[in-house]
Amino acid sequence: MRVYICGSHRFLDRIETLERKLRKEGVEVLVSKKIDDRGIIGCLDKIDKSDIVYVVDPNGYVGKSVSVDIGYGYARNKPIYVMIQIDDPPVMNLVKGVLSFQELLTLLKGRD
Repeated sequence: MRVYICGSHRFLDRIETLERKLRKEGVEVLVSKKIDDRGIIGCLDKIDKSDIVYVVDPNGYVGKSVSVDIGYGYARNKPIYVMIQIDDPPVMNLVKGVLSFQELLTLLKGRD
């Protein structure tokens, strides 16, 4: 089971912490850390290679790029989970659910 982790780059420290924790648990992780010379296409490729999309969204905030990730993941039939309910109801409608770290880990480990 491979998870793609994304979130606003203002939360990069939290994204990296989650990445380390999941890797320590043996989970295969792809991460949106910074946009490379391919732009958002690199992020979309990572979504295609993932089984689940997980959004790091403290206080329910997602930016424009993360909204694109969510919309693309939804269009590609990827289950999308967030850590906190998104404060934009139309975007939240694309999300399958809210999961804590432990719930995410249980989901990922249970579907190996």
